[in-house]
Amino acid sequence: MTTTRQPRAGPRRAVAGTPPRPPASVRRTTSIDVTRPRGLTGPVVALLTGQDLATDADGGATVVGRYSAEVPIDPGTATALGFAGDPGAADLADLVGAGLRSGFGRRVAASLPREAEARTLRYSLLDDLAGAFLVSGYAPLRAGLLAADAETAKQLAPHQADICVGWAEGGPVHRALAERGHTAVPTGPPAPPLERPDPAGWHPLPLLGPGTVRRRRRLDVTRAREGRLLVQSHFRDSYASDEPEMVMHEYEIDAAVADDRIARLDVEARVLPWAACPGAVASAARVVGVAVDDLARVARTELVGPATCTHLTSTIRSLVDVRALAPLVGAR
Repeated sequence: MTTTRQPRAGPRRAVAGTPPRPPASVRRTTSIDVTRPRGLTGPVVALLTGQDLATDADGGATVVGRYSAEVPIDPGTATALGFAGDPGAADLADLVGAGLRSGFGRRVAASLPREAEARTLRYSLLDDLAGAFLVSGYAPLRAGLLAADAETAKQLAPHQADICVGWAEGGPVHRALAERGHTAVPTGPPAPPLERPDPAGWHPLPLLGPGTVRRRRRLDVTRAREGRLLVQSHFRDSYASDEPEMVMHEYEIDAAVADDRIARLDVEARVLPWAACPGAVASAARVVGVAVDDLARVARTELVGPATCTHLTSTIRSLVDVRALAPLVGAR
């Protein structure tokens, strides 16, 4: 009997909490829980929640925006079936029935052009939905519900090749799929609570149910004395089963924005599935000097391929939310 050797694991240094909110700052927190309330073979429901929180110079906090919605998803066709709880759901009529596997972000931008320009909290969450849904495939994969055979290899291996550094063609993860139809199943460290030591710094989140994949983001924006914007970003994907919550992917970014351009960007890979994955960190240097308004385009066209990481690329793309938060810094 042939056994499948697991590729070497990546870093396992999960973030233990969230730093205090800086005085005179604005924090955006978002979460997308992709849930399977009737089991791994049943319906899928994505819970989108988020908050914009302004902190004044004395540490006082004011919620300046909140958003929540439930998006039922057809697991077979990967289409959004509605947007329950969204106060402006009529604006999203064109997204009902839209597929999440390809082109969903473009559909969101076309449906909400003004919000896309302003990078509203709602737009930011909807723009992130397709990526969160894609990662949620980990739940049935881990449970052994996805086929692993020669036909699977023939269909999937060409599409997975070189999508990121972890899936580089000829690397151990891609080779296992191409040669044996086997998708390696990564595991990660326990997920420390991010709310400590400042629960008010995060929006309320529901308890995690079994089979849920959770995507969380935090973006802090404040202003330095010389006028630069100082930006901290945190990203985590995690998974909950009958065991404690486990971190799948986690990045931290420390950046500065001057004259509306990325003046500095430092990336720390905290948790990634495979040993090759941290090799993507160097790709982030490509956006230094890029205008904040141009980050999405540059990420889409240049931060792709076997020297990059799709999760890092999406985190860099999310920095365009600085556009929405910067005007609120020190405004209250």
